[in-house]
Amino acid sequence: MKTFFLTTMTVVFLLCLTIGIRAQTSDLVINQVQEHILKSKINGNTYHLFVSLPMHYSPLDTIHYPVLYLLDGNYFFPVAHAARTMLDFGNEIEQVIIVGIGYCWEYSIEPWTFGRMTDYIPFKDITIDTSSFWTSFVNGRPLSTGGGPAFLNTFRNEIIPFIDKQYKTTHDRGIFGHSGGGLFAAYCLLTAPDLFQRFGIFSPSLWVKDKEMFNMEKSFSKHKNTLHAKVFITVGSLEGDMVTLMTSFADSLKRHNYEGLILTEHIFEDETHFSVWTASLSRGLRVLYGDKKK
Repeated sequence: MKTFFLTTMTVVFLLCLTIGIRAQTSDLVINQVQEHILKSKINGNTYHLFVSLPMHYSPLDTIHYPVLYLLDGNYFFPVAHAARTMLDFGNEIEQVIIVGIGYCWEYSIEPWTFGRMTDYIPFKDITIDTSSFWTSFVNGRPLSTGGGPAFLNTFRNEIIPFIDKQYKTTHDRGIFGHSGGGLFAAYCLLTAPDLFQRFGIFSPSLWVKDKEMFNMEKSFSKHKNTLHAKVFITVGSLEGDMVTLMTSFADSLKRHNYEGLILTEHIFEDETHFSVWTASLSRGLRVLYGDKKK
């Protein structure tokens, strides 16, 4: 028993010593999180920005970093920050700044519901705006879809310039979105490939507006044969018709054989629309930001 105790203490001591040495030699700092409030002059919405900085980030050096923008930041930023902290520690992903984009709310989900249904859905869809299912989240009030173009304009002219001014960034940008956020990420793939280069399209709501996103992609393919983007598109196997929609959209992208497109698709077994997010996030970080040195 005494020998076991001494051996255990020795292992713990050596582990702590190793971490200490690494911290001294690599300037390792974890849990660097900052927050900002941004009031848009374009669409009038107020955004809560959550920023997770890489463990080597320092305002004193000249290193600049790619930026990953994460939609539904109120819910998903804490998970993303925790995942990147561990992946950073294992040197499994590139050093990247993660920015969660959320809305200003604490107890009621109404601001989040109104905000995302407006911002993330590019097309006006009256069936969603008046659906008893969707309006039940906002005490029966009608929603207002179709604000995607204005949100993309806000992204381009307000959110990104704000982050670029506050932090040491490069022009290498990514966007991760789930469900309605996945739909918006797919919309950005076809309308703003100059703005983002890496796309995490998770359980996208491709059914919106009679599957209008498929028409957009078909029209895009008639005018463009290049699409310089790295895409990871996913769905949970228990998501019903959304599985077929995801695979059909991925097949269409592959069939049009865009020059410069790197596409990875994955169906997560035994995952629902709500449980699949964390799996998509962790895998997405590794697929799209896997350490280039490995």
